Amino acid sequence: MKKNLLVILAVMLLPFMGQAQRYMGIATSNWSGTNGIYINPASIADSRQKLVIDLFSLNFGVDNNLGTINSSNIFKGLGSDPKLSDIINQNNTGKFNMLLPYAEVRGPGFLLGLGTKSSIALTTRLRAFSQFNNFDRDLYRTTTNANDQENYDINPGTGKFNYTAHGWGELGLTFGHVLYSNGKNTLKGGLTVRYLLGAAYGTFQSDNLEAHYTAANDQLVVKNTTLNLSSNGTAFANGGDIFSNIFDGGGKGVGGDLGFVYEYSPNIDKYKYDMDGKKGIIDRGRNTYKLRLSAAITDVGSIKYNGTSNKTYIIANPGTTSTFNGSELSDSLKAGYSDFRRYAGNRGMHIDSSTASTTVHLPTAIVLGIDYQIVNNLYANLSYIGNIANRDNIGNSYYSQLTLTPRYDIRAVSLGLPLTYNFVNKGFKAGLGVRVGGFIIGTDDILGLFTNSAYGANFYFGVSVPLINNKKPKDSDGDLVSNKKDKCPGVKGVWEFMGCPDPDTDHDGIPDTSDKCPTVAGSKTAMGCPDADLDSIADASDRCPTEAGTLAMGGCPDRDGDGIADIDDACPDQKGLAQFKGCPDSDGDGLADKDDACPNAPGPIANHGCPDTDGDGIADNEDKCPTVRGTVANHGCPEVSIEVKKRLAFAATAIQFETGKTIIKPKSFPLLDEIVKILNDYPDYYMTIDGHTDNVGKPDKNMILSQGRADAVKNYFVGKGIATSRLETHGYGDTQPVASNKTSKGKAQNRRVAMDLKLRQ
Repeated sequence: MKKNLLVILAVMLLPFMGQAQRYMGIATSNWSGTNGIYINPASIADSRQKLVIDLFSLNFGVDNNLGTINSSNIFKGLGSDPKLSDIINQNNTGKFNMLLPYAEVRGPGFLLGLGTKSSIALTTRLRAFSQFNNFDRDLYRTTTNANDQENYDINPGTGKFNYTAHGWGELGLTFGHVLYSNGKNTLKGGLTVRYLLGAAYGTFQSDNLEAHYTAANDQLVVKNTTLNLSSNGTAFANGGDIFSNIFDGGGKGVGGDLGFVYEYSPNIDKYKYDMDGKKGIIDRGRNTYKLRLSAAITDVGSIKYNGTSNKTYIIANPGTTSTFNGSELSDSLKAGYSDFRRYAGNRGMHIDSSTASTTVHLPTAIVLGIDYQIVNNLYANLSYIGNIANRDNIGNSYYSQLTLTPRYDIRAVSLGLPLTYNFVNKGFKAGLGVRVGGFIIGTDDILGLFTNSAYGANFYFGVSVPLINNKKPKDSDGDLVSNKKDKCPGVKGVWEFMGCPDPDTDHDGIPDTSDKCPTVAGSKTAMGCPDADLDSIADASDRCPTEAGTLAMGGCPDRDGDGIADIDDACPDQKGLAQFKGCPDSDGDGLADKDDACPNAPGPIANHGCPDTDGDGIADNEDKCPTVRGTVANHGCPEVSIEVKKRLAFAATAIQFETGKTIIKPKSFPLLDEIVKILNDYPDYYMTIDGHTDNVGKPDKNMILSQGRADAVKNYFVGKGIATSRLETHGYGDTQPVASNKTSKGKAQNRRVAMDLKLRQ
């Protein structure tokens, strides 16, 4: 019975399924070709390699938290009657997660550099996963025939769990590009798009399983159980064995990766060189960065299986109990779906099937990395691979891990020692990755290959052909002309003569046969004669030999383009007229701007080019009242009339306030309105308003009162439309009496608000 018990679960035994690993020992190498694409597609943007042909690479291994690996049996395969104890030394008696085994094949493909900032790559890959999530150990041992004894009682029971086996092929196209670079800081982006061709999948899921098998009477009791089995095989549904041709139908889908890489290169200048007439070329054959940060999302996408070849089976007896005879159950399963359904249905178990399409999700993950140059060619890389796939979906997922990889990395060889912490089994593993040219070999978990204490083991190797590498051109004679372009190899020359020595006597770069001044170093612009300003006019004929000019100007420049050579131009930076020696006359008044006191307003020469708008004989630039006729004595402004002065003097003591307050009595308003009119009649004048008091009261309060009354008058004027800028107030208290404070008459004279019209200086 053991071999046949729940044989429908045996789809879990699909051999050689697994999880594609990342080759951590060599994937972060700067000469890893397409291997770095699977960690971050942006890694190839400015690849050190220009053309690489991938032949193949293979990766195989196991990973789990059920128990440690029996290294002596790891590569023997599962055989016709596999036993779990052959491979795993179990020490976890509860729920477990496992990949057993996993495998991946990459290639063929290629990487091609496009200029200095972009690369493309074409990759092919075959992948397979066989993954158990939250699985019960006893259930697995029973369904995989992992025990040696036939006669024993079992109780496989568990809560929510799932298993998915999936195998598929990929054709990927990757584009990487440098998005930004200022020398020290570089940002790269990369995108991989993959066409996915599903070969086979099988999935087994349950929200609950309760079963008991009694060996003595070959009886199986199942209750409160729901099982879902789905695959793209049809043999069982058509009456055949469930193991026959289980992967008849294929699926299709699209997936991809997206990544970004930032590089900090503080010493970029030391990686620059001059060659073939160009300066400051960055050596793309060297690792220029000190720090590299990377982030990527990988394996985004899914594969959809359609058609009659896709089958989903539901087996359930929620709330009921079903009792089976082991031998009868085994026979019904072998007979096919119809017989099994009839047999199980008679015992209270509901079984149904459908051909609905099924979507199998890829193992989406986030990959974060830090790569630091310790010294010269020694690096340290810290990478985090984190699962972000929903493990409740049909599909597979990565086991999250954190890997530190010290790495020696040059063009010819790379050596990496990945040290990994696995978040599933909470264990550490050590690896070794070696690259020699295009040959790679390594393991991310070397302990699992030679000891019985590791929870996983894997091994990978592969071959690619790096046909063209990006590197600094060879310059055997050191003349900054590459060997490919040097017409005189072995002889130090100059770029102008393609690496040949300079043949001219005066060493001015012009052969003597073409040099009009063969014994004097000159310029190409003047046929070998001295031309200090390089304006194609020999110094001997150049009026301005140190300044580049035109032939029409006798070799002199004309900066303002007015047709007058700067050497003859009194205003060389302003376009002007010949009659003014190249100076402009902007207002057209017959006076050059440089001599015109008012260059933008026409005026008579007698006024130095300034107008007299009000005709008072004073030029506007000196007239404080340019629009109102005034007098010379008053700077062009009209004199304040005697009548106005008298009226202002009268108003000083005539304006009345509430006793001891700053409130103006309404009967004073007509007088203030007269002063408003005066201010409007003299718009170019401003007014001072000075408040005074008698000596009654405390001096400090009188000072405040006087200032407040002056401000009250000002506020009245402002309220009548007079600009605040034309009004100035002062409070003097009792400090400036104009009469004796010993008499009432004198005190009345001292209580005043004096106002005066003034011109601003």
